[in-house]
Parts: sequence; structure tokens; C-alpha cells
Amino acid sequence: MVDSAMLPLSTAEVAQLRANTPGADNVVHMNHAGSSLPTQATLDTQIHHLQHEAMTGGYEAATEAADRSERVYASIGSLIGAKHNEIARLEQATAAWNAGFWSVPMEPGQRIITANAAYGANAVAFLRAVERRGVTIDVVGDDEHGHVDVDELARRVDSDVALIALTHVPTNGGLVNPAAAVGKIANDAKIPYLLDACQSVGHLHLDVHEIGCDLLSGTGRKYLRGPRGTGFLYASERIIERLIPDHPDHHGAVWTTPTNYVLQPNARRFESWEFGHGGWLGLGNAVDEALTIGTERIEATIYERSDSLRKQLRAAGFTLWDLGARPCGIVTATGDGLDPSTAKLALRAQDVNISVTTPASTRFDAANRDLPDMMRISVHYTTTEAEIRHAVSALSAL
Repeated sequence: MVDSAMLPLSTAEVAQLRANTPGADNVVHMNHAGSSLPTQATLDTQIHHLQHEAMTGGYEAATEAADRSERVYASIGSLIGAKHNEIARLEQATAAWNAGFWSVPMEPGQRIITANAAYGANAVAFLRAVERRGVTIDVVGDDEHGHVDVDELARRVDSDVALIALTHVPTNGGLVNPAAAVGKIANDAKIPYLLDACQSVGHLHLDVHEIGCDLLSGTGRKYLRGPRGTGFLYASERIIERLIPDHPDHHGAVWTTPTNYVLQPNARRFESWEFGHGGWLGLGNAVDEALTIGTERIEATIYERSDSLRKQLRAAGFTLWDLGARPCGIVTATGDGLDPSTAKLALRAQDVNISVTTPASTRFDAANRDLPDMMRISVHYTTTEAEIRHAVSALSAL
């Protein structure tokens, strides 16, 4: 018997979800890996709070929304299988990732283990840690599918490893790294494990206990369909006392005496007092919408759409650069004689949105595979077959 919770969304369900998304019929949006289209309810949640701030005062509006703001932690926890007190509110995914990364103790001579799929912002932090902390970067190669080579990673693990940091889904293609297999290695060796889930949260079904990560960073603007300027960090309670935020304030820590402070006993130690309340509430609405649909169904629908897109692009003569035994909803392609940036602008003039990914975003992978600039075409559960056909036809015409 087929579990309905695992089935792709029906045509009727997608039509209803599109009807609740004001931008869905305005553009053919295939840039969900950049920033997705919010529902009217998410938009209203954010705007109504901003309007209330303007009419009654920011502090006062925040006080009135305190209970709703607190519920967002529980919603995000439910989304990834965590407790509410293991969630920290951050302004975006890179801020969340950096908060987790710089809190992990590192000593000169220790190694950071990562993989070819590492994102540019994360790699720059690795390089800064080399300068600042005297660590070294250990980049594990790929297996035959392009995933991080788990067997090789296991062989690299030793007592001098400070952190394993993995990008779950890279910015430049359909790869889904084996996060849970890496988690088992990290847990067995008792090494802190940081997972960049910026491109996978809201895209794939995630459970931090199945994955085994100690830290996980996510964003609101991408597959969660939330507001820009929102993000979160999961910090496991099993490791929290080992994590020292690099720049706490008197919200993440309590100033107890003129010469002492005490960090919050949970993930809130990574937070600052000031934040965009409207965006946070909007993110909560977006997360609740994803939970209502079901993350397994979202994942199944995105896979169905991306399979169709890849098939049609190949049939039209485009070259695909995606890795992985089962590529996800981010598709990278090039066409003979077609400049990706020119294609992006030409499609935008036709109300079709794609993006461009360059080697600067993933230098390890780009150098390893000699990658060019590529068109990045990313689908979601709101994407229709008609939109896929239209986008491929428009690209072919270029």
C-alpha cells in the first residue's frame, strides 16, 4: 500500500497552492534556490506586523506578538525534528552557519574536514580560520556519483579533527550529499558536525536525529518560501555547553556582574536582541505551511518536476552538469554558444526567472571539474509542467 504522505502533490493541490501565491501567475519562477515566491498569508503576516509597528510602536508590537514569535521556534523544531530550545533565530543562513562554525573550539594544528561541494562563504570562513586559529583544511574527494566519498572521509578521521563541515546540497547543481552517513562517522568519532542545509531545508525531508548533525544552518528565503533576511541555527543540546559564541550580546548571555556574564543554556546563546520581528513571524507562517503540506510530499513533488526538467533540457540539446545518484530540484545547464548571463537577462525580459552560478561560489568543485559559468534552473512544488515546457522552449529559442 502506497503511503499518501510520500506521494507528489496532485495537479489540483498544486493549483490551489498557486492560487494562494500572488506571484505564481505573474512570472515563470525557476529561481527557488535563490529566493522563492511567498504565499499571500506569509506576505500578510510580515506586512501586518510592520504596519502594526508603524501604528503602535516597535517595542509594543513585539510585546503583543511575543507568544506568536515564541511559537516559531517550535515550528522550526518540528520541521527538522529538533526541540524548540535547540533553535536560534538568525538573520540569514550565512550568519547562522558562521555563528555555529566560530563557536566550535579549534586548536592550532587541528583539521577542518569538508568536501568539494563546500559553499563559497563557508570556504572563506575556513580560510579565515587557517589565519586566525592555525587550523588546516582537509577537502575529501568525491565518489563515483559525485557525493563526498564517505569511505575516504572515515579514513581521514583522527584525533586532530576539530570539525566536520558539510554542504548538504551545493549551490551549483542537483547533488545531495549523504549527510546521515557522514553523521554516523562524526558521531562515532565524537567530532562536532556542522551541516549547511541552506539549499535543502524546505526542499528535502530533514531530521537532525537521523542525520546526526550537531549544528545545522538554514534560511527562510529559499525553499521554505519565507521572507528574505530570515534564518535559523539548530544547535543540539548534547553539545551546547561546548559551543562558545564568537560575539554574544546581553540577550545571548546574561550580564550578571560588572565583570561576569553567563551564556544562555540553550541555542538562544547565538541570538542578538534586535531582529526583524515581521520577517520572523512571516518565516513561522511559511514553516507552518510546509508542515501542513508535509516535507515528504514536497520532496517527492520537487523530484518529479526536476526529473521532467532534466529530461526536456537533454532532449533540447543542453549539457547538464549535475551530480548525484538522485539529483534534486536544482538543475545546472549550459548550451553551445549561449552565455548564461545573457540567457538570464533574455528570459527575464520574457518573465521567466533563472539564475547563474559561477565557479566563485564553489571553488573546490569548480577546480576539480573545470566548471564554466552555468544556468541554474530550480523548481519547486508550485512549478507546473507547462512552466517547464515554456522555459525550455524559451531557452531553445535563444
